[in-house]
Amino acid sequence: MTSSTKFFYRHLLWLLISWGVIAPTQASDPKPIDQVTVMGINPLKHSLNSVRRHLWNIGGFKQAAFSVRKRNVDKFFAVTRATESYYLEFFYDNAGKITSVYQLFRPVSYRFSESKTALTTQDIAKDIQQQIGEPTLIQTKGQNGSPNYAAYIWQDDKIMVKIDREDNDAFGNIYVQYIVNQRNPYWVSLQ
Repeated sequence: MTSSTKFFYRHLLWLLISWGVIAPTQASDPKPIDQVTVMGINPLKHSLNSVRRHLWNIGGFKQAAFSVRKRNVDKFFAVTRATESYYLEFFYDNAGKITSVYQLFRPVSYRFSESKTALTTQDIAKDIQQQIGEPTLIQTKGQNGSPNYAAYIWQDDKIMVKIDREDNDAFGNIYVQYIVNQRNPYWVSLQ
């Protein structure tokens, strides 16, 4: 590249930025992984009662009849809120603290694009990346001649967030699983 070409491109870039055609990238500080939330619920800080209260307050969810009187699991179906999801399932330990959250998505959604298109793991990963930054691990998966897809994992010593498809199948429904590493679902406190 000659110096006049470099000069031209440098000034073209400056002109495009000043007109607002392109924006310079700004590094935003993502939160730590343990600050991730699902529907406003932080799996490390909420418990059985606060999850039920929170979802009741925001509305749009129907609790599965089998989980109303259970202490170790809650299942909420999306009715009018978060309609891109089939359901949210919360698992608790003996003390009522969250051990994992499982969110299953519908195959298509209006939320991520203006037309009703097939949902991808990348669409959901973008939302989580805005909360907690880049994933710790990206895996390319696919089997038996089916198309490949990306699975995303964020992990630290407190929590793991995983975006994948059911049965590792490129045509399976997408799920996001939040697993609290610090809590054993089978531990019982005898007092």
